[in-house]
Amino acid sequence: MIRPGNNNYNNMIKKILTFLLVLISAQIFAKVGTNSDYWILSQNEYNSRVSKGKDVTLRRYIIIPDLDKKYKDILETTDEKSLLAKFSFMLKRNKSALIEKYILSCDNSSDIHHLINGLYCISKNQYSKAIDHLKKFENDEYTFLKSLLIADCKYELLRDKKNFQLIIGEYQTAMDNADNEQKKSIINNRIKYIKYR
Repeated sequence: MIRPGNNNYNNMIKKILTFLLVLISAQIFAKVGTNSDYWILSQNEYNSRVSKGKDVTLRRYIIIPDLDKKYKDILETTDEKSLLAKFSFMLKRNKSALIEKYILSCDNSSDIHHLINGLYCISKNQYSKAIDHLKKFENDEYTFLKSLLIADCKYELLRDKKNFQLIIGEYQTAMDNADNEQKKSIINNRIKYIKYR
């Protein structure tokens, strides 16, 4: 029997605490759905990482304007910004049952659903389908995000990742749509990531 004060007991407690810490930190900056190559953050979360001097080069972040933790009413939500915020939060937390239900029942006539479906396909590593959805998405507010995601998908579709020069033009399109220094920095970080990966 393991008793408090015993080295085996103390080691077991340390392992459990370490495991819990890993679980908690994984939830704070979770991957996009089941895709571990991309990580989703709100603009505020990204700004916080940058201001604290945390490295943002080693991970490919998808920056969404806002994430909404009150996602359970997504099926009744009609506001496009709210839909994107709720869906993105669900992706971040990998709420797969509700994600599937939403995707199957969403109103595809709304423009934001092309972006949402694109994000969903990226979460499933379905990059060709993601590009198809993203190309249908027309919203000036999200032009940068759209062009960045298309460039990322085209990179993922490269058979030989060493030939990344083939898609640098796609990242240049995203750079052309960057309206501030932070967005330009995101593109530069993406290019560093694919060059030195």
